[in-house]
Formats: sequence, structure tokens, C-alpha cells
Amino acid sequence: MQFSQMIFVAGFLPLFLLLYFGKKELAWKNAVFFLASCFFLLFQGLLAVAFLCVFTLFAFFMGKALGQAAEEKKKKIFFLSLAGIILPLAFFKYSAALPFLPKMLKGWMPFGISFYSFRFIAYLYDCYQGKEAEQDIFSFSLFAFAFPVLSQGPILRYSEMREEIKNRAFSYEAFSHGLFRFTFGLWKKLALADALGSLSVEVLSLDSLKNASMLQSSSPAFSFLAVFLSGLSYMLQIFLDFSAYTDMAIGIGEICGFTLPENFQAPYSARSIRDFWRRWHISLSMFFRDYVYIPLGGNRVPFPLQVRNLLLIWVLTGIWHGSTANFILWGLYFFVFILLELCCKKLWKRIHKSEGGAFSIVLRCLQHVYTLVVLYFSWILFRFSDFQSLKNILWLHTLPKSLALVDGKTLLIAKSNIFLLLVAILFSGNLLSSLEEEWQKLLFRGKSRLARKKRASLGFYGMEDSEEDSPEAETDSPEARTDSTKTVVNTPEVTAIDAGEAALKGVPEATVKESVFGASSDRKELFPEEKYPMLKLSLDGEGDSCFEEPWMETEVPKEEAVSLAEEGVKSEVKADAKIESEELLREEKMEAELSQENQEDLLRHEKILRRIQRRTKLNIFFLDHAEQLYFWGKLLAAIAFLLLSFALMAGQSYMPFLYNQF
Repeated sequence: MQFSQMIFVAGFLPLFLLLYFGKKELAWKNAVFFLASCFFLLFQGLLAVAFLCVFTLFAFFMGKALGQAAEEKKKKIFFLSLAGIILPLAFFKYSAALPFLPKMLKGWMPFGISFYSFRFIAYLYDCYQGKEAEQDIFSFSLFAFAFPVLSQGPILRYSEMREEIKNRAFSYEAFSHGLFRFTFGLWKKLALADALGSLSVEVLSLDSLKNASMLQSSSPAFSFLAVFLSGLSYMLQIFLDFSAYTDMAIGIGEICGFTLPENFQAPYSARSIRDFWRRWHISLSMFFRDYVYIPLGGNRVPFPLQVRNLLLIWVLTGIWHGSTANFILWGLYFFVFILLELCCKKLWKRIHKSEGGAFSIVLRCLQHVYTLVVLYFSWILFRFSDFQSLKNILWLHTLPKSLALVDGKTLLIAKSNIFLLLVAILFSGNLLSSLEEEWQKLLFRGKSRLARKKRASLGFYGMEDSEEDSPEAETDSPEARTDSTKTVVNTPEVTAIDAGEAALKGVPEATVKESVFGASSDRKELFPEEKYPMLKLSLDGEGDSCFEEPWMETEVPKEEAVSLAEEGVKSEVKADAKIESEELLREEKMEAELSQENQEDLLRHEKILRRIQRRTKLNIFFLDHAEQLYFWGKLLAAIAFLLLSFALMAGQSYMPFLYNQF
């Protein structure tokens, strides 16, 4: 049973999730997870279950022995346990080459033995290095039988799962992300990887490549376009197929609360072979680095020993992938290019550190092209286990004179599948990771904005001013209003206005004099005696009049003063009205003088302003609702991918129709 089969998607997985979330107790969830893993393995046969049980018990008890043994005995126990894991793996890998075995055992391998053997080796080495061995057989069996990583990886370490076996909590965020990851991987496998596999075989018959007389043929049955299209389709298929299974495994793990490590990070976006192996099958690369390369000395040893360690690593990598000789050749092929890159390490670093400029951009493009070309030919070595076919396909890539560049059949197939190829190339890059990064940035900004709004509504943690101490409360009080009136400066203009108002209201002259010239200190500052001798101001304020001139002492009749004040007010109003009318006429004249070009500029500015306002409102909406949009969008995408996958599995796919339209 595979993750992409209908029996798993429509039967096993829904029943498992229904039982798994039936109770909240962690013991119940662990029991359901273990039983579901055993049931999943039963579909591969009883022998597969038996072999995994034997390996699990062996690794568990050897790990306990390593944890309890003295230092001088640890090494012997470790090598004994290592032999107990590696020898059965090597036997089943090369059983087809053993003549004394019966036919039913030749080439047969227990399900997932390549992956769980490496998991047990990593666990035993950690115990040998002093890490705590697991004492609970059920927890270790849960790690060993975990069905998401049983068949296609990633190569999980017990330290990555240990804490979550004993303590994990349900999270809606993890559930929605895991559901999306599983459905996306399922769709990627069915809609892209399987279609590309069919395309690679359709354009180039693999049986025809086994013909030994092809090299002497004057006109091969296919063109260079067919050879290249088949190789490109296989290159895309092997990544999409493997990464799709990893996506489904990580998605199931997230749904159940387990955090599984990433295994691919856009490997075809790499700019060197070393960078490619940091992105491709990461768990395998980390295994060989931590448990083989570093124990042998790593980069700390002299360069010849470092070359020896690298050679051993890549031979083991080829053997792990397959038992035929082409896989060893495939590993040695990568060893050669990694060795060349190590020799040119300083030049490589200079290219990576180069800043801007057209020259650095060209160098980076050349690096990327170099990596893709090397990978293209590496998958040819990986694909063909028959050396005659391998020799023929490599000869066809040398563009012999008898080979046509294009043929009508291949060109028609390429046109019919151009949409498939474009989508496959798009999803082979870092599109999803880039979108995820942008969404995470948007989520962070939205959360920061909501946090600021919450702080603003709650105040600065209760340290804001109270109503009695606030400045607004002080200015609203009657005392504050009376104090503010006292702070008015008694300038001559203000006092003159007060005198005029008093005359209009019929206030006695003594009161007016007192209000106008009441403060002697102010008068001394405004009219110093040495500067204005002719005015003879009475600065002490004791006399009845402020001026000693006789004409000031004559009293003006009250009615005449009122009439004079009214006329003055009317004249001032008329003058103000005249000024306002002149200003209005001037503004109308200026508006009339505006040219048509200025009016168009104003309209353009208004349009830009409205566009900016709409964009700002949209940004604010996305920031305020980023989290809801993110999870609802993922849920809808998961449902869409699931429906498309069901249609593909049921044979009701419209994808060929869509491909043919383009």
C-alpha cells in the first residue's frame, strides 16, 4: 500500500484519523498510531512485519547494552550491533547476485529496510557516544514502526521524535498545514510525477536503446529532441516523485503532532554540486556526514585523507541507492565534481561574495547552468542499469551526423505536453518556499499591528495618567479657566479694545481709566519717562487723570461717545467686507486663469491619490486578517488538491485535455 493509492487516501487514512482523534489522551493516540503502522506494514506481507520486529528488538536491546556497558566494552558492543544491522541489509541488496539462493528470494527485499536500517544505525551510534538509551520498548517501537517515514523517508533520528512521543499537543495550525502538505504532495505525485514518467517513456523507447547495432545505424529511429525531452522529463519526475512522498509523510506527521525534518529545499535552484547535496535528500546527506565523514576526521585531516573519506562516502551513497554497477558509477560521478569544486574552493567563494554588477550576474547564471547540466547527465547514469543502453544514450547526446534534431511525432508530443512541463519546472523551483516566506512576513506584520492596537487600547501597561492628573482635566476645571484669564498680556492694543467696549456698554470713565492704566508697572515698561518726557505720564497712578494736558480732562457726553463708537464699528465692518470681496474676486480670477494642463495634472493627482488610498486600505485589510486568510486559503487549497487527486485516481482526469489546449 502506497500513499498515492485510493485504498490509502479514501480508506486507511480517514479511518486512522477518526480513531486517532477519538480521544484526547496521549496514550490512546500512541496506541492507535502504533496499530495503524502495523496494519500499514501488513499490506507488504507478514515477512516484512517479522523482519522489522526482529530489527527493532535487536536495536532496542543493543542500545540498552551500550548505555549500561563500561567504556572498554562499548566499542565491541557497538561494532557487533553495527554488523547485525549492516549484514542483513547487504545480503538483501545483493541477493540477486547470489547463485545458491532460490528464485523466490533473489532480488527480494523487506519493505523499507534501507530506511529503517539507517535509523537504527544512527540510534546505536548516539548510544555509543553517550546519549541516553530508551528504556521503554513501546516508545522505541513507535519510532521504529512509524508508517509515514517507513517507505520513503526522511531518515528520522530518535532524538527528533523522542520528546514528541511522550509529550505533544494538538494544534489547529499544524493540522491545517499538515493537511495542505499531504494533499499537495498527493497532487504533485499523481498530476505531475506520474505524467512525466509516462512522457519520458512515450517519446523514447527504452527497449530500442538496448540494441547493440544502434551505434552502427545510419539513421536512428528517433531524434535528438526525443532524447533530450525524455531525459528532461525523467529529471523532473525523479525530484517531483521523491519530494511528493516526503511532503505526504511530513504532512501526516504534522497532523499527528510530530515534527519531521525537511528532506528537499529546491535542489534544482542550487549553483554548485555541493550546494545541490545540501538541498537534495538532506536526511541522507546529514546521516553520512554525522555518522561516517566526521568520525573519519572530516575536514580536520590532511587533504589526501579528506579525499579518501569523500570517496568512501560516495561509494556508500551509490550502493545505498541500488545494487547494480551504474549506481556506484553514479556515486563516483558526483565524487569527481565535488573534488573539482573543493580544488576551486577559493574561486567559488569569490564568485559567491561578488556584489552586484552585470559580470557577477553572468557568473551566477553560468554556475546554475553548470549545475543543471551535471545533474542532467547524472540522472542518465542513475536511470540506465543496462550498460548497452547507457552507452547508446550517451552516444546520442554527442549529436552524431545521422541523428535528426527534430521529428514530427516528438514535436507534436512536446506541444501537447508543454503545459505539463512548464508546471513541473515551476514546482521544481523555490516557488512555494518563496510564497511561504512572504506569507510569514505578512503574518508577522499583521500580528505586530494587532499587538500595537491592543496596547493602544489598554494603555501603557496601566501607567497612563489618571483623569485627575491629566492635562485635559486641569484645563477643563473652573480654577484652570480663571488662571488662564489671568495670563492674558495687557498690551496697548488689548487695553484700547477694552476701552472701546466699555464706552459702548456705558461703563463709567473711572472704571475705564482703571482698567486701561491700572498697572503702573506695565506702563513704566511701555512708556519710560526718559524716553517720552513730553507726555508727562503719571507713573505712580495716584492722580485722577493719566495725562496732565487740559484737553484730556474735558468729559465727552455719553450719547456722543456711543454714536462715535457705533460709526467706528460700522466702518470697520464695511472695510472688512470690502477686503473679503476683493479676495474672493482674486481667487475666482486665479481659478479662471488655470490652464487645461494644470487641471489635467490635478485630475491625475486625484487618481493617484485614490489608487494609493485603495492600496493602503487593501494592505490594512490583509494585515488585519492575514492569519485567517492564510489558514482558510490553505484549507481551500487542500480541498482542491484532494478533489483533483481523487479525480486522477478514479481515472476521470481532465489534465490531458488541459495539456492539449496549450
